Amino acid sequence: MDIDTMSLINGLWKNSVSFYSTSVFVLAIKLFLFVYVIVLFADIVMLLMLRGISSDIKKTLYGAKRPILSKSKAIVRFETILSRLKGENPSQYKVAILEADAFAEEILADIGYKGETMAEKLETVHEGQIESKELLAEAHLIRNRIVHEADFSLSREEARKWLDAYLAFFREMELF
Repeated sequence: MDIDTMSLINGLWKNSVSFYSTSVFVLAIKLFLFVYVIVLFADIVMLLMLRGISSDIKKTLYGAKRPILSKSKAIVRFETILSRLKGENPSQYKVAILEADAFAEEILADIGYKGETMAEKLETVHEGQIESKELLAEAHLIRNRIVHEADFSLSREEARKWLDAYLAFFREMELF
């Protein structure tokens, strides 16, 4: 009895290929592994998000961190501020400036700029990190005048001008 090893190996190969291509068991294992790989990929993405990789990428691109804040929440908050300009009450114009300044200060704090006041936070901003720094500083000076000068008056057009300065900062921070 002479056994041809090549035909035996060839027959085993054909049977195993046929088994792997038509077996329900192997199909179930493939399906399980496919789902497992998808779950692992989703886990990796979530871990990177929890680590804050998006802020690292933004810091690399811009030289400074950018806030991670829902754009819709930022838009609603700024629209609320802008709604104060609809009336004829000049004190509401001042409140709009105060609210915009507080919002900008929160954003600077979220980014990581240190300081007790907005002015101190702006001093820690390095050249080129925030292009709208000068506009923001001027708008903050108007805010200081509103707070410290009892007879300071502000027209709707002036308030809109300074709110546009805050808006430029928010756009640069990619909130709009």
